[in-house]
Amino acid sequence: MQFGAAAIGLGGLGQLEIEVLDGLEGVEVLAGADVSAEARDVFEREFDAPAYATHDELLDAHGDELDVALIVTPHTLHFEQARACLAADAHVYLEKPMVTDVGDAVELLELADERNRVVQVGYQRRFHPGFTEVKRLVDSGRIGEIHAANAYLGQDWIGLHEESWRVDPSFSGGGQLYDTGSHLLDALCWITGGTPAQVSARIAYASEGIDVNSALAIRLERDDRPILAGVTVSGNGVELTPSEGYAIWGTSGQVTFDGETIRFAERGATVYESVIEAQTDFTTLTTAKLRNFLESIRGTAEPAVPGAVGLQVTALTEAAYRADEEERQVDVQALIDRAR
Repeated sequence: MQFGAAAIGLGGLGQLEIEVLDGLEGVEVLAGADVSAEARDVFEREFDAPAYATHDELLDAHGDELDVALIVTPHTLHFEQARACLAADAHVYLEKPMVTDVGDAVELLELADERNRVVQVGYQRRFHPGFTEVKRLVDSGRIGEIHAANAYLGQDWIGLHEESWRVDPSFSGGGQLYDTGSHLLDALCWITGGTPAQVSARIAYASEGIDVNSALAIRLERDDRPILAGVTVSGNGVELTPSEGYAIWGTSGQVTFDGETIRFAERGATVYESVIEAQTDFTTLTTAKLRNFLESIRGTAEPAVPGAVGLQVTALTEAAYRADEEERQVDVQALIDRAR
C-alpha cells in the first residue's frame, strides 16, 4: 500500500519526524506546511515537494491525494489541523499532547470513527524496551494485584524553553504538565493498566497559565480495583535532560524503573536488577512508532497509541488543572462524559 504523506509543522522535531516517515516503505512525501518561510525552504530542498504557509493551503492543493498527515505543531493548533485533515479523509499522527481540550479530543475521535480513519498520538515510551519490559512484568501478575504507584519527572524545563511558544499558553495550553509531563501521565496509566478515575492536585505557576511544578494524587482503576498513584512534575530542575522514574507496588512484589535500570522484587524472593542496553535513541523510537502508525492503517497491527489514549491523558491533565483551581477532587471520567 502506497501512502501519500504531508507534514504540518516543519520545525526541528517536525523535520526529523518527516525524514523518518519518508524512510519507511511505501511512503511518498507530497507536501508540507509551516508558518516559517525558512522551514518551508528547508523542506522543499530536502524533499523536492512544495511547502505552504498554512494547512488549509496544503489541503486545498493536495487533499485528494493525501493518505496520512503528520502534525508536529504547537499544542493548541492540533485540533483545527487534525480536524481538517480527517475531513479530507487522511489518517492523522499527532505529536503529544493530542489536544488541550477534552471536548476537542472527543470531537476528533468521533470524526475519525465516522470517517474510518486512524488517529495516533506520539507517546514513544510505549516503544522503549525498558518501559515495555516493566509493562510485561506488571501484566504477568508476578507482583500480584497492583495497588499503588509513583511517578516523577524533573528538568530545567522553564529555562530550556524561555521565550519559546511553549511558555505562551495560547500555543502550549499550559506548562510542563502538558509538555514533557504528558509523557509521564501516559506511561503511568499504560504501565499500571489503570484508567484515571479521580485526581486532586496542587500546581505552582512560573507565569500566568504556565505551570512549573505539579503534585497530583490520582485514583486509577484496574479490573474494578483501585490503584492509588502519586505524580510529581518539576519544570524548575537543574538538568535539561529529564530525570524520570516509576515505582509500581503489588500485593506480591514491586518494580521500579529510572529510565535505565529495572529493579524487580518479589515478596520473599531474590531482588534482581536489569540494565537496559537496547537502542533507545530518537530515531529508533520514532521509527517504531511511525511504522506502527502505518501498519495500523494497513490493518496488520493494532495502533499502539490510539486516539482514545490521547483523550484519556488530556482529560487527566485538564482535571488536574481544575482540581488545583477549585481546590477539590475532580472526576476524570465525568469530564469525558460531559463532553460526549
